[in-house]
Amino acid sequence: MSIRLRPVPIVKMLAVSLVTAWCIVFLFENVSASPWGMAILVHIPQFIISFTVILYVSHCQPSSYGFNLREDPPEFTHRRMLWLGLISGLLMSLQYLINIVRGLPLSIPKPISPFDVFGNLVFQWIIVGLSEETMFRGLIQTYLMKNLEGYLEIHGIRLHVGTVIAAIFWGGFHIINYLNMPLGSAVLSVLVTIPIGLLMGYAYQRTGSLLTTILVHNCLFGVHLTVGYILFFIGF
Repeated sequence: MSIRLRPVPIVKMLAVSLVTAWCIVFLFENVSASPWGMAILVHIPQFIISFTVILYVSHCQPSSYGFNLREDPPEFTHRRMLWLGLISGLLMSLQYLINIVRGLPLSIPKPISPFDVFGNLVFQWIIVGLSEETMFRGLIQTYLMKNLEGYLEIHGIRLHVGTVIAAIFWGGFHIINYLNMPLGSAVLSVLVTIPIGLLMGYAYQRTGSLLTTILVHNCLFGVHLTVGYILFFIGF
């Protein structure tokens, strides 16, 4: 199938991304909160805006935009995606060993109080995956896949053009990290998240279920943060 790029659907999804980004910048500049409180706060408009648009474009049928429990055995079952997220989180946690070996403090969110620990864990285990996957896989990728045609093959993986564009949007959206990190680090986060977005997008492309990617997204960062807290509290 030849690739058919229609500008209107792409511009519409770009507009959703820009409006959401503006809301996040506005909150950062006008609201004072703890780091995890701000993280949760800025993800609220991301979910509300995207889910509202999903209800509109799907005629109140969100199941067609990822809110369902479909699987694609044998590769993309919920159990396998859960294990993938857990194992990936453990592998990412190996970076703590570098700090331990070098005698450096663990890179975990501060301050460390029961309230802050709980807030950070809620964000990483529940909020981040739900909000980001709803917007970029549920809304943007689904809408583009429904309105664009054609596939790109990358290392033997056949990616819908909508999947590719959504991954680029997801990566580009992370430039907003400049609000709380150096610009160079924010650019690096863009470059890292685009290929991850292609893999996550392919999984969603196969199943059409947001649970597929939410499981990986939340477990990846939830496990990493949890391991960091455990190491801290046992004395590393």
